Amino acid sequence: MKKLVALILIAFAVTLAVVVGNRMSTDAMAVVIGIICGVGASIPTSLLILAVASRRETREERGQASFPSVVIVNPGNQGGQAPNYYQPPALPPALSQGGPRQFRVIGQEDAVIDGQWSEQ
Repeated sequence: MKKLVALILIAFAVTLAVVVGNRMSTDAMAVVIGIICGVGASIPTSLLILAVASRRETREERGQASFPSVVIVNPGNQGGQAPNYYQPPALPPALSQGGPRQFRVIGQEDAVIDGQWSEQ
């Protein structure tokens, strides 16, 4: 009896697919085939993810964690000393001293401005 019901359901599904397929446009058929292929491709991937997740859970239940726990201890400021942070190197004295500057204006003939901006 179960085989007969299964055979009738399969025959009904095939007949329905043929009737609907004959009435659909080419673009609609392409969309339906794409959806069917996408669902078909996602099933093995989902089963693989479930298998890996269940294997990980059983390993953790057995007490075999994959990585040891890491504890970081910050010693803090000991002895009242300032923390030894990285200090960028100081500029050489020639670069750090502010001397008179000259600006050459491009586009004008021999215009040089000393130290300050002034309009000419």
